[in-house]
Amino acid sequence: MGVRMTDLLGGLDALRYEPVAKRIRVRLAGEPVADTCEALLVWEPRRIVPTYAVPKAAISGHLLPVGAESYTDDDPGPILDPTVPFGAHTCPGTPFDVIAGEETAAAAAFAPDDADLAGHVILEFDAFEWREEDEAIVSHPRDPFKRIDVLRSSRHVRIELDGRVLAESSRPLLLFETMLPVRYYLPREDVTVALDPSDTVTYCAYKGRASYVSLPDGARDVAWVYHEPLHDARAGTRPDLLLRRTRRRHRRRRAASATRHPLERLTARFRHRVIGHAVWR
Repeated sequence: MGVRMTDLLGGLDALRYEPVAKRIRVRLAGEPVADTCEALLVWEPRRIVPTYAVPKAAISGHLLPVGAESYTDDDPGPILDPTVPFGAHTCPGTPFDVIAGEETAAAAAFAPDDADLAGHVILEFDAFEWREEDEAIVSHPRDPFKRIDVLRSSRHVRIELDGRVLAESSRPLLLFETMLPVRYYLPREDVTVALDPSDTVTYCAYKGRASYVSLPDGARDVAWVYHEPLHDARAGTRPDLLLRRTRRRHRRRRAASATRHPLERLTARFRHRVIGHAVWR
């Protein structure tokens, strides 16, 4: 009997890791912390995005044990998305302060009590500056078992919000992302409403920095803009907009959701919550 790949890759309960061949460099406020070609991607139990672990021997700063072993007694939920703090560890291990020059990142390193990860420490992504080879990375390390594809399409897409038509197009770009719903990006010329800049900014490891826009007469952050999309998200030069799908598509999505893998449903809800309702690249 065939096995769906999602069933093989979707387990969240274990401490998972994968070696990477990239050169990983880490800094703290400009001070070097680590430089290695022997990093690991690590997912603590129930974490849905990875972070990097580096060999202790590659740490050029200092690791200072925080004290008692760290383990989360309170249940943070079935999955730990990136909004859950790094300190909510779901496996036994020892936390460390990281000291580089005059700077200290408190409890920003964690050494799991696991034989396969012996000699490595996981570093909190948000506490440091990161480069893969010579390229800066944002939000979190990219997952080698996930990808995005942006494809030109001639599908007819009509976008409404509370019965009001916001856009309609037959020349969208479609964003396909592993275990997430399809996103429909539309040319700005096919948007029929005015949009004002918002102060909201978020980051995606695959697409880059998103700046949001709002409807002048009400709804906030109905779309977001990737002014300088990362290379994975570059499918053309035109500015495109992805807004809330029509009610018909919402009904179809709900009907189809019963057949999804549980992880697919969970990550879809999380990504909707973080990203919002729409995208304008």
